[in-house]
Order: sequence, then structure tokens, then C-alpha cells
Amino acid sequence: MKFVASSRLRLFGALLLAVTLVVAAALTATSRAGSVNTRVAVQITPHVLTAGQRGLITIKFNNLGPSTVNHVFATVKALFPSASGPPTAGDLPIPATAFTDVPTGCNVTTVLTCDIGQVPPGTVRRVFSFIAPAAVPTFFVHVSATFDEGKGTGLVDTVTGDDLFPFSIASSTDTTKKGQCTALGSTLTAGDTVQQTALTYLPLPPTLLPCTPVSAGVVPSVMNPTGVPHPFAKISFVDFLDGAGLATVKIFILSPPKGVTKKNLALYELAQFPIDQLTATDGGAPVPQCVTATDGSPQIPSPSDFVSCVVSVDTLSGGGLVATLLARGGNDSGWGGAG
Repeated sequence: MKFVASSRLRLFGALLLAVTLVVAAALTATSRAGSVNTRVAVQITPHVLTAGQRGLITIKFNNLGPSTVNHVFATVKALFPSASGPPTAGDLPIPATAFTDVPTGCNVTTVLTCDIGQVPPGTVRRVFSFIAPAAVPTFFVHVSATFDEGKGTGLVDTVTGDDLFPFSIASSTDTTKKGQCTALGSTLTAGDTVQQTALTYLPLPPTLLPCTPVSAGVVPSVMNPTGVPHPFAKISFVDFLDGAGLATVKIFILSPPKGVTKKNLALYELAQFPIDQLTATDGGAPVPQCVTATDGSPQIPSPSDFVSCVVSVDTLSGGGLVATLLARGGNDSGWGGAG
């Protein structure tokens, strides 16, 4: 998700504050035998990772039943973006020596493979841990999984899934964008002298993932979102999964344009950033103020298309503004939430 800020009263400029709440897509397929429905997804997290930090690649196979499937075998490859056409498939650019935890039944070469075996109705996961190398080209992860129903038909079916968000590595000296995966909750701050983003998050349950992957940063805006007039030149983004409660996002606007104050600053979401920098939530409506729940805690208004709400906008003591928001993370691998 991305937040875009602008003046509410007079449109001096919109600040593109991108909070990316990642939702990875998963394709579904029904077996040719016609008696089971299965799907597979893959996700690499966080999508921006600092060199030397831990990252995760998660395979998730879901058998919707009603029958058990057998001989499930999953393969993860890379897709590389092309300016002139569709992405091209290839080997994972992360070296095999970078992987520190390989699940039982799985293997790492130039691709990842997992012999998952028999899967009754339900969901299974396989989580790989790796340490980010100094640099890799930007890529996407793609998974395919074959299986059969073991009824003597000889039919083997294949389902596929993609993480639609690109993965990239930030230099260990890059202060504008950072990514990490921590065992405990923490605060991750990144930015420059104009704008900074701070993400404060709680840890995911260890039964879900071995660490909590997050990223945050500030990047230049390359296009104007629909419905957002006069956007500022910088985008603040965060990237994290749902399952640990709402996170707190602080966006520090250290040099706001003339005339922009805490009274007229407005934030906008671009929930599919960076793959979609044009579609703001709810047609470009500003992010709403948080509401008070029955227990007295601030919450995102419901029902609502928004995945964030504004707690406050304040003036910094040395000049500038700070916007505080609550945000809900993206789904795990498309359909699973924190399940």
C-alpha cells in the first residue's frame, strides 16, 4: 500500500506516501480428474531486503478437497522483467550457498524444489531462509506444483502461482530503503533529508513464519496517481504481512511545500505499489481518520476499502510535519491471511 499526501484545502501538492501492503496473487486450477481443487502460491519476503539480512521464500500448497492428493512436487524459479515483453523465466539469482534453512524434503540448486508428498484437504507450507547477497537483478518468484490423485488413472495435474511483487536488494549503505526479518517486533526507519518513513510492527506468530519480514523506505514518484492532484516528488512505502495486528507508520515530511500544514495535508493509499502507481484506494479519496473501537483503541473504519487510517498529523519542533497512521498488512500468499 502506498500513501499519497496532498493539501485538503488548497491543492499545493500531494505527497506520495506509499505504504505497500503486499498481497501476492495465486492462480488456481482444478485437477483433470475433476474431484479435487488445489492451488499453490509462492512469496518472497520482504520484497525489499538489505544486503546481509535474512529473507524468506514460502511455498504454500492448498488442497480444497474433497480428496487427498499424492506426489505433490513444487518447483520455484525466477521471472525477470522485460521492457519489451512478458517476463522471462530463469534460475534464481540468489546463490544456493546463501540459503541457511532448507525444509525437509526440499533442495536448493539453481531452483528450489520440494517433494511435499501426500496432502489431505488443508494447507501445507515450506519456508526457505536465505541471507541476501550484495546484489541481484530485480526478479519475481514463480512456483509450479505437480500432483496426482493416486487412483490408477495416471493423470498428473499442475497448478501454478506467482508473487506479483518484484524482489530487490538494497545496499547495506543505502539509507533510503531497508528490509529485514526479525524474531521480535521492532521499528525500521529509512529515508533521506526530505522525507523519512518509520514502521513499528509486532512479531508474527512463530508457527506462521520463523521471523517477521518487513521493509520501509522512500523512493521517487515516477507518475501521478489517478485522482491525486499535484503529488509530491517522494513516495514513502512499507511492506509487511498481516497477522500481528495493526502496525504504526510515521511519515516525516522534513521540507513540506510552502502552504502545506498539518491542517491541509492529506494522505492517499496506493495499495498495489510498485506494480500499480496509478490506482489510489476509493478513487483517490484521502485516507480516513481512525475511529475509536469499543475497547477505546484506534481502528481502521469498517466497512471500508482502506487498509490504513490517520491517527494524527503534527508539526515537528524543528519544522516540517509528521503523519502517524495505523496500517494493516497484506495477505500471506494471496488467500491465506495469517492462516
